Amino acid sequence: MEVESPLRLPHRRNRTVSTNERIEHYTQFSGTVSSFCRVKGYGHIRPEQSHGDTDSSDLFVHISDVHDEYVPLPGDKVRYKRCPIPPKLEKFQAVDVHLEDVDINKHTKWSEPFDPRESHLHDSEMTNLID
Repeated sequence: MEVESPLRLPHRRNRTVSTNERIEHYTQFSGTVSSFCRVKGYGHIRPEQSHGDTDSSDLFVHISDVHDEYVPLPGDKVRYKRCPIPPKLEKFQAVDVHLEDVDINKHTKWSEPFDPRESHLHDSEMTNLID
């Protein structure tokens, strides 16, 4: 699966006001977090149902589009809206993301200190952070 560089994708902080207003009226979908890295600030959501287009791959989600106090974990059920990615508006990213069933014993809050041992990075990336 080829994924756009997260640095080029618009996120909540750099989207135009008109785009943010349109997002409020978009249809909400359900999906599952397939990956999320708190350190890198992004992840991916696997849609639960087809969106009616030919691209059924995972959707990119930026950290600023997660609207909950807990950090998403792989396997979490979420609700989200799809927003077209400029300039061609042919691909989509997940925005206005909300976790569905949060387990406070398993999830950490954004406000809690980051512990690299709890990260969902590859082993080599985690070793670099701990050292």
